Amino acid sequence: MSEPEEAPLVLHAPLLPLWREARGGEFKVPTVALAAEATMADGRRFRGRIFLPTAAHDHAGSMRAEEWMNDGVDFFPFLHDDASAPVLLNKREVVAVTVPASADRDETLEAVRPPQRRLRLECGARRFEGTITIDMPENHSRVLDYLNRRGAFLTLRDGARHHLVAKARITRVTETRED
Repeated sequence: MSEPEEAPLVLHAPLLPLWREARGGEFKVPTVALAAEATMADGRRFRGRIFLPTAAHDHAGSMRAEEWMNDGVDFFPFLHDDASAPVLLNKREVVAVTVPASADRDETLEAVRPPQRRLRLECGARRFEGTITIDMPENHSRVLDYLNRRGAFLTLRDGARHHLVAKARITRVTETRED
């Protein structure tokens, strides 16, 4: 059974990236705010914003959400829609972070068009449906290969949304067909 249709995420105007001096003379990395919904392991869902660095390590432009979720740090700031200060969320307790697809574009993948597979991911009682893009060598183009590659989160594309799903929270994967 599929979940009820959710309200679309609204992409807030990005915050202007600024180098700001923090306490103690340290500098903060410039970021852009991105609308997001965090689904937690205990069932709670939070709507608000995450903050992505304005520069990526290996491509032009801002860091993409999947890169950011797989960067190896355990906690990240999350600003609830109705809050004035962020809280810190533990990535190990996150089932998925959903972001607008437009904010997580990869022009290289769009130009090359690698194979895609339509999947249903079950994370306990929560289900996600969409497509994965298998941007791997041809001899590693199975869904199993994609799931077993490095990184704690994978991107499941679902129309106007991308679900960044924690692989450790996935209990079952089913390949589906377009209806």
